[in-house]
Amino acid sequence: MTFWIIKYFCKDKKYVSFIKLIKMKNQLQQHIVKLIPSFKYEIDKILDYFEKQTFPTNHVVINEGDTVNHFYFVISGCMHIYFTDHDGHKNTIHFAIEEWWLTEYNAFLGSSASNFGIATLEPTEVLAIKKENFEQLLLDYPFMGIYFNKVHMRAYGASLQKQKTFAMTSKEDFHNYFCTQYPDLVKRFPDDVFASYMGISIDELAILNKNFHS
Repeated sequence: MTFWIIKYFCKDKKYVSFIKLIKMKNQLQQHIVKLIPSFKYEIDKILDYFEKQTFPTNHVVINEGDTVNHFYFVISGCMHIYFTDHDGHKNTIHFAIEEWWLTEYNAFLGSSASNFGIATLEPTEVLAIKKENFEQLLLDYPFMGIYFNKVHMRAYGASLQKQKTFAMTSKEDFHNYFCTQYPDLVKRFPDDVFASYMGISIDELAILNKNFHS
């Protein structure tokens, strides 16, 4: 009975599109629909602008000083943005996991070289869009401008909250806050990367970890 009901409804193009959308597992499509539900019938048209890429652990996707020509949507894995200080130490300032977008924004939007590096912390799979394709995508499908606006407003709000928490609490309290709020995420960070993100040494991180778990 259920089969015949589905077959009947599939005669309508809208229902065919709806069923096709349900079957699609692409995380980018799901993410767009999650933020902009009214665009669900347009989603299948945008995937041709993207290409799938895979990177091994510790792969440098963007070097400091590079020209940046891609914008990345993380399907699986974990990446981080960092800069190298005068002593040659890498300082992580941001992470990107599943369903997060990542690039060196100033270099991607302008013509300057990248001030930051981007590398993987795990085997990572992304959907990448070239700069010229990104600009064409926004021209062809203006609703994607609304989507990216929401993505970046949410990211900017989270960044401000992080800066406030970091500035108003001690290193130990910030560590406790981060480990409490994102316990599964912390497990994915190497100690040296998490320590650099917090602005402390690995030895200091070891003490904070011990106190947190005691």
